[in-house]
Amino acid sequence: RRVVEGDKMVRTVTGKIDAKELGNTYIHEHLYVIPNDLPKYEDYTFDDIEKSIIEVLDFKKHGGNSIVDLTPINYGRNPIMLENISKRTGINVLFVTGFHKEEFMPKWIDDLSSKQLYEFLFNEINNGVSSHHLLPAAIKIGTSYNEITPREHKVIEVVGNIQKDTQIPIITHCDKGTMGIEQVNLLCENGANVNKICLSHVDLKEDVDYLEKICELGANISFDHVGRHLDDQDSKAVSIIRTLINDGFSNQICLAGDMGRKKYFKSYDGKPGLSYILSDFKERLLMDISIEDFDKMVQKNPIRILDWDM
Repeated sequence: RRVVEGDKMVRTVTGKIDAKELGNTYIHEHLYVIPNDLPKYEDYTFDDIEKSIIEVLDFKKHGGNSIVDLTPINYGRNPIMLENISKRTGINVLFVTGFHKEEFMPKWIDDLSSKQLYEFLFNEINNGVSSHHLLPAAIKIGTSYNEITPREHKVIEVVGNIQKDTQIPIITHCDKGTMGIEQVNLLCENGANVNKICLSHVDLKEDVDYLEKICELGANISFDHVGRHLDDQDSKAVSIIRTLINDGFSNQICLAGDMGRKKYFKSYDGKPGLSYILSDFKERLLMDISIEDFDKMVQKNPIRILDWDM
């Protein structure tokens, strides 16, 4: 396939915008999602659009501009509802194609050859999703805890090739923070551009050496489980971020909350809410890092990763 180069833009649910318009951006969140196994994942279910809008407006009130919804295929993805949220709040909302880890993969993946899976994903990227033909801004892959299953391996190989051909950014799920290095290596073996890979949840391991090894490969990391230790204002996360910045990796860190559970949204009487990173956590971080480095994590770095269009 030959991809015609044009002006690089960012795809949102309401259309393409210049990447500079993203502003303060969370690279991994969930705003509207209805998982298939509802009894088990009821707390992960955001099916009340009014509550999502209340939460997003609070994010906007605290300086938030853009959110990437990482809900993938077969996990209750609904780009049209995201379009509705964006239009009613004035916030840029981006969504993804691709898949979660094995547990949430659709069974029909087994019926497709790698070539057919490539064509399916390429069609979403090129022609859009839903009756509104909304264009995904990134592609997701996921792996299981401490392993890459054969099905996950198949998807990652295909996504590496798709990234090579389209340049679409890749944002991943690392279960409990594991398999980050393996993900990067496998994606790159199949042609992916390491600078356009962002690994989610790797902060969960609370292991500076592990995070620095990922950064040394050239990939980006998403610090997206802040807000889980409010008693000490996420002091462990602050310490690790400070070390990473001091060691020269400030250009590869993104901040988000992955607050895809009712117990984290203020609109569902949870805490800390989407505004936490731009309010309390920012205040705590600025005791240890510069405002320039904070802005890199919520503006410059996510914008660089997402700055793409086919």
